[in-house]
Amino acid sequence: MRTSFIALFLIGLLQLSCTKKDDLNTATFKVKIIKEVCNDAIVQLIDTSYKQYAENGFAFEGQNYNHVFFTRFSCADRTKMQTLTSDLTGLVITVKLLNQAKSEPDCGTCAATVSSRPNKSQFIEVVGL
Repeated sequence: MRTSFIALFLIGLLQLSCTKKDDLNTATFKVKIIKEVCNDAIVQLIDTSYKQYAENGFAFEGQNYNHVFFTRFSCADRTKMQTLTSDLTGLVITVKLLNQAKSEPDCGTCAATVSSRPNKSQFIEVVGL
């Protein structure tokens, strides 16, 4: 009886961990680009349901920001965000979190980056504007 209970408990935990990972790969949310330089970006969550992936109190260019994290856009993501201007500041995009960065062997970017960055960093994929 006790062994059956422990086995059911462990199966339940395993199912919860699998569900959590699936949510990470399928859930989408909106972010606003605070600053972007050569595909390196600071973004702010519009949907604070995912605030555990971001940090609060980040000081940047004379302002304090809440719900921000650092990311690096892939070349494919950058193509999806083509705008009339090269400045992406203020653009609101829909993204999903990834477990790891996308491999892009043919993607060339410049070496510049944002002047400071939040401590929290996430891999994302742009899914829409």
